[in-house]
Amino acid sequence: MSDPSLFDFEAPGEDSPAGGVDLASLNPDQLDAVVHRGGPLLVVAGAGSGKTRVLTHRIAHLVDDGVPPSSILAITFTNKAADEMKHRVAALVGPRVKAMWVCTFHAACVRILRVHGDALGYPRSFSIYDQSDAQRLAGYVVRDLGLDAKRFPPRGAQGQISLWKNELVSPEQALTRATNPFERKQAEIYAEYQARLAKAGAMDFDDLLMNTVRLFREHPEVLAHYQQRFRYILIDEYQDTNQAQNEIALSLAAHHEQITIVGDHDQCLPPGTMVRTADGEVPIESVREGDTVLGTGGHLDLEPGVVRTVKEGRYRGPVVRVRVDGADLVGTPHHLVPAAFTVPEGRHLVYLMLRADRGYRIGRTKSVRQTGEGYAEAGFRVRSVQEHADAMWVLRVCDTLAEAAFWEARLSADYGLPTACFHSGGRSLALNDEWLRRLFSAIDTDARAKILMDELLVSDEFPHHRPQNGARRNTVNLTMFSDQRARVGYHRIQWSSSNEDAVERVRRADVKLRAGKRGMRFETSFKEYAAALREAHRVADAGGFHLRRRAMIDHTTYDLTPLSHLHAGMTVLV
Repeated sequence: MSDPSLFDFEAPGEDSPAGGVDLASLNPDQLDAVVHRGGPLLVVAGAGSGKTRVLTHRIAHLVDDGVPPSSILAITFTNKAADEMKHRVAALVGPRVKAMWVCTFHAACVRILRVHGDALGYPRSFSIYDQSDAQRLAGYVVRDLGLDAKRFPPRGAQGQISLWKNELVSPEQALTRATNPFERKQAEIYAEYQARLAKAGAMDFDDLLMNTVRLFREHPEVLAHYQQRFRYILIDEYQDTNQAQNEIALSLAAHHEQITIVGDHDQCLPPGTMVRTADGEVPIESVREGDTVLGTGGHLDLEPGVVRTVKEGRYRGPVVRVRVDGADLVGTPHHLVPAAFTVPEGRHLVYLMLRADRGYRIGRTKSVRQTGEGYAEAGFRVRSVQEHADAMWVLRVCDTLAEAAFWEARLSADYGLPTACFHSGGRSLALNDEWLRRLFSAIDTDARAKILMDELLVSDEFPHHRPQNGARRNTVNLTMFSDQRARVGYHRIQWSSSNEDAVERVRRADVKLRAGKRGMRFETSFKEYAAALREAHRVADAGGFHLRRRAMIDHTTYDLTPLSHLHAGMTVLV
């Protein structure tokens, strides 16, 4: 029953100066976000793509630009993440980090309520009930109300109370909204549970949020005080906010309107999705923290795992439905699944191709083509080699050449993207290399491709094909389960290069390299995937490389692929 941690650790002292903000290490999109000064800022990208790095560099840039550290509030969702963020900011700004609030929502609310909670009738020394305390109290309430504990299990009763609080629903409102006897009993449990907390001078974790909202609503002078104090508010993992957290954030930012929110694309599965457990399949909405579910560990046998966190939220946006061997796979467009591009021969593909020194274009190819050596190869791979492409996304898989030609022309017209090749390659084309360069210089294909990607649910982080050879195409590979040192495989990171500039960039980030067959290489494994993803991005960010995320299942490697990128003929594991 202790307060959430505020992480009071030693920042670098005067004898250990901060490293400073290296803006040159950021890509153009990251740089735009870091130096933005024009009001509210939303940063959205895929999981593990360096968004937190943008946040920490933005904080440091604000401080270097003269913003008082005490006017900065930086929020994230776990104590571990907050600790890591504070250390990373400290490395950039030194002792000045001590004046900032860098913490979780709950820790910030504790700090506020310890000072102003008496305005709501709580002692400043109020107790905080953790999850086990809260469930125990709910069990006492169910028992004392004479209710059946099998019908109203303590964990379920407390879970419903938590949902109500996160949606800012009071016991009175819960009772008013009840439509049947079961819901009325749940509301009665909520009312008695809350009365006992108040009598004990205590709050549960959800009260920390709900009571802060109540404090700001009922005492505008308190809200005004914190609005004036926190000129800049920065929130990581914003997609995980509930209604209470969202109101706290927007209320605090309402005066200066200098809020930066960073979040992932939605990656979730809808209610009704079945999850395997030792007792059979259950709907995903019934899974709770502490439950044991079954999943892969890198081989075909299922392995048990304990659920650490359950994230629930409202989603407004497109949902992708994929038919796989008679079953439906349903989720948000950016939900990742292991898949392999294995389109059968005789099909035709329409693609979006990127070449970094030219831009984007639309094209089409056979699903299988002959290489110069006479071998059968995936058509888009052959086209990639011919045009020195840096990335390709398949937009359509068509049954006939006529259908593919239609979609090539239609997409080119809809989005203003050329279909001309990037270079002639010695072929006798109407447009020679000079005129092709002029064409791609005259068209802002980057902006037009972005519109296409947004509208067709294409993620730029997960191309169907990205060549790994060449200086500008250097890739860091992160492969789930590929290190089979244990029953559940560890997650391996691999990178190598003979390019001296690339090697030096990675060395400057204190990445431990060793000699490889050609050049230098880096390889390591992690038991925890989140740690592996962070380290893989650190290496990729240091060198300006791409990150390829894969999974090895039963000795076969699959790319992690967004649901919206799946096409007929592809192999997907479910």
